[in-house]
Amino acid sequence: MAQVGKRGGHSSRPNEGHRTPKPHTDARTSGGPVAAAATEALSSKLEHRRGPVKVQLNTWVLASTEARLKWLVKNRQFTVTSVVDVALQELLDRYDVPAADPDGRIGER
Repeated sequence: MAQVGKRGGHSSRPNEGHRTPKPHTDARTSGGPVAAAATEALSSKLEHRRGPVKVQLNTWVLASTEARLKWLVKNRQFTVTSVVDVALQELLDRYDVPAADPDGRIGER
């Protein structure tokens, strides 16, 4: 898949290019009943949303395809994931590949 940004590559040194988060203390939320209530309210808004199962797909594309993909992402506010998913779904539908359930299993015909 075309990568729009670079991610850390292989290195002989462990954790090179990866930052370890430092402990953070915020005076606004460092104790007391008001801070606890604010934390609970924030936590309820940030609960994990269960969406469709996703898997990573890595591939190579032509430089011209990557350039067009980058243009589409930049100028139409799409994401690489959404563009690739829609394009693959349309191709699979065209070739009558059976649909899969949300967990990625194809049932028997």
